[in-house]
Amino acid sequence: MTLAPPITDAPTQVTRSRPRVSDRARRNAALTAEQLAPGRYLAIEDGGEVVVLPVGEGALRLGRGIGADVVLEDRSVSRRHAVVTCRGGEFVVLDDRSLNGVHVNGERVGQATLSDGDMIALGDVQMRFIVVA
Repeated sequence: MTLAPPITDAPTQVTRSRPRVSDRARRNAALTAEQLAPGRYLAIEDGGEVVVLPVGEGALRLGRGIGADVVLEDRSVSRRHAVVTCRGGEFVVLDDRSLNGVHVNGERVGQATLSDGDMIALGDVQMRFIVVA
């Protein structure tokens, strides 16, 4: 079974448990086959497992609130934290007026074009953007 690259370069806090991906997001996870199909994905480490979620052509809303497409159950994540969407053939992440901001590769951004391997942080939740050709 081929897994997404491990998320090892992200800072962690020893005293806190890892962010928990909601059960709804887990049910929609793409890592159900031997290999990932070509496409774009977000890989989120959750307590020793890597949850891989597909990013489609439409907007993917990330946050703690029930209205989010991917619910991240962590207090550092705003109810409406970020949106990942396709613009002009490129995938971008947009801060959705979050309190703790969106960081891409360690830099706080209002919006950023995503490339394969980019690290995204929403509060304390770390994820990697993956492109499978």
